Amino acid sequence: MSTIVDPPEVTGLTRHELARRWSELISDPVLAGLPYRMELNRWGHIEMTPPASPTHMSRASALVQMLQDRIGTGRAFTECAIATGAGVRVADVVWCSPMFLERHREALVGWEASLPQAPELCIEVLSPSNLPAEMREKAQLCVAAGAREAWLVFSDGRIEVHGPAGVCDESELAPGVVEIGQRLVTL
Repeated sequence: MSTIVDPPEVTGLTRHELARRWSELISDPVLAGLPYRMELNRWGHIEMTPPASPTHMSRASALVQMLQDRIGTGRAFTECAIATGAGVRVADVVWCSPMFLERHREALVGWEASLPQAPELCIEVLSPSNLPAEMREKAQLCVAAGAREAWLVFSDGRIEVHGPAGVCDESELAPGVVEIGQRLVTL
């Protein structure tokens, strides 16, 4: 008589192992020449997507400027690699408070390949090739990795704000940002 045994729970690589794998990959000269955006899944395998379009990049740049104007202190920038529980994910735009910048000073000035924790705000600009469910999962991963909020910016300018409790009506970091988000359509 055979016995059925539940397989052990498999979780993938740790965030530290993913960060180390990411560092190895971005220093690989063969991969550096590829015209694709790369991320890692929970197993450390590469996931590639086409490079961002000019519209995508323009919207990301507008968000960086808006965050600097709206939130002020701290720093906003694009293309931030974050070691999450399900892989290394690259946020289109992030905003970091002065406290976050100080806590992660070594990683930032030491040219670390990825951050071990998500900045307070992570933003994804959705492109036509993105599936909303896929981006919602990415927003949840960023929140689970330490972000206070993760925004999804849709092509119509609508902004969906995610926090630890799920989807929120408004941003706590930048109240009233939904009106500002509507301007992104005109860029």
